[in-house]
Amino acid sequence: MSLLTLLLSCSGGASDGDGPKANPRERTLVIAETADIQHLLPVIYQMATDSNVINNTNLVAVHPEFDCQLEYTPELYESWTWNEDHTELTVKVREGINWSDGVAVTGEDVQYTYELIGTPEVASPRLAYMDHMKGPPVLNEDGTVTFKYTHAYDEITMLAHASMPPVAKHSLLKADLATLRGHERDSDPLVTGVWKIETWEKNQRIVLVPNPDYSGPPEWKPKLDRVVIKIIPEYATQIVELENGEIDHMQQVLVADADRLRKSRPDIELKRRGWRSNDYVAWNALDSEDYKAKKAEVGEGETLDWATVKRHELFGDPATRVALTKAINAQKLIEDLLTGDDGTSYGQPSVSTITPSLCDTHNNDITPFAYDPEVAKAELKALGWEDRDGNGILENEAGTEFDFVLMTNSGNARRSKAAIIVQANLKDIGVHMEIEKLETSTFYERARKKDYDAILAGWSAGLFVDMTDIWHTGDQYEFNFTAYSNPEVDALIDAAINEPDAAKNNAMWKEAQALIYADQPYTFLYWMDEIVAVNNRFDNEKVDILSPYGDLRIWDVGTSPN
Repeated sequence: MSLLTLLLSCSGGASDGDGPKANPRERTLVIAETADIQHLLPVIYQMATDSNVINNTNLVAVHPEFDCQLEYTPELYESWTWNEDHTELTVKVREGINWSDGVAVTGEDVQYTYELIGTPEVASPRLAYMDHMKGPPVLNEDGTVTFKYTHAYDEITMLAHASMPPVAKHSLLKADLATLRGHERDSDPLVTGVWKIETWEKNQRIVLVPNPDYSGPPEWKPKLDRVVIKIIPEYATQIVELENGEIDHMQQVLVADADRLRKSRPDIELKRRGWRSNDYVAWNALDSEDYKAKKAEVGEGETLDWATVKRHELFGDPATRVALTKAINAQKLIEDLLTGDDGTSYGQPSVSTITPSLCDTHNNDITPFAYDPEVAKAELKALGWEDRDGNGILENEAGTEFDFVLMTNSGNARRSKAAIIVQANLKDIGVHMEIEKLETSTFYERARKKDYDAILAGWSAGLFVDMTDIWHTGDQYEFNFTAYSNPEVDALIDAAINEPDAAKNNAMWKEAQALIYADQPYTFLYWMDEIVAVNNRFDNEKVDILSPYGDLRIWDVGTSPN
């Protein structure tokens, strides 16, 4: 996930959108985001904007750094220890940290957070974090909290599973757990961090200011006076505001614009994040109408056996999905969308949801299916799809045309262009595809409910290894949008997460990636070395694989003019 204003050109100041022009020395950072916040309770958030705001308004449990793998240092968790066989992790919550209402943060909040995650009515996307825990953590008499695991596995992943930002237990005691999405504390949560939300104008902007109730180490207090996150759905508007100085920070700058800005705007620094983001086409394995009906029968909070749901007429068969992948020219997408005018590539082929930056875990031995539309047509014909009436669209023997809707999120210029290329590729083999663009939160809600034929989307990849939430069979795993189910993959995931030896579990993760690729629940398109633009008046800016605007508390304004 996962997912800027004040300006400062040499010629003068800028407005953040609601007042006179600001002094370019004003200590404000303005960030552009495509989509608004959806959820601010850590147990239910799912979008990149949510994560970015949560992680800057709260002390994270452990502070991450990354170089081929995650490394953690203390933050809200002051310390942690393992028992001898590494099946128990005991964490000590930093003393003296208060919620923004003045109530102390305690181990009880940590315990309660995992109680919520494990409650079916909450439908937490992080439920997989508890798959290998013996229930919620135990609160000890000394205030520490012990996570008890069913077995030892990769230590970094175990700690990551135990490091959800906590929620304030006392603020949710009267909440209906089935309706946490929409609860007042989902939009106005108590926080522990150096920033707080001063203003949230839905679908317009979020204003962060230093939290006057912050009670942690004083050296962590922010240096800026304000951060404004402007919600600008359209890419074209973002790039205009960047060049006009109305925003300071823009994510996912298109390569062509980066080429132009590099030559014309020395005051705008272009940073590369690394291989964190990917795009894919996901094929729904289930008939969405039958899924909806069967889901209504079992009720919210209950899991549905996918075997009881009809398969999608077009995409339920792996052989069909493989043929479609061979008809999509992923290399052309990389050349057209992710290659600079000097030949610099900001993309590479994707074969997995494991980022290539996880050097020891990504399967580099998978050879992507070659683009070959003639082979794709032949394979579809062998499956019973051919143009029987001469109208240019394939039909099966029952007369059903190969006709579907590809859904994607609006405001993403790269995906809009990619969708058009995919549409043309598929037209060449007789497949008719319409494109539907939806507002981002609506798009992801429909994906979560499997209410689609195919989607063009992307992940901000996890930096610890656990493929459960996307690829393990089970309706409780909401990020498994495609209802992908392969018993061999399930067994490998279960075995890898049971294996503490890194060399052994990495071999299992690689095998699982190969099996998933062979089934093509996604047509994996590309990884992107995302380009982020930042006005160069800022110092100590942190833009990296971990976040497009991480550790906002250390950002500062430079002392020299642009």
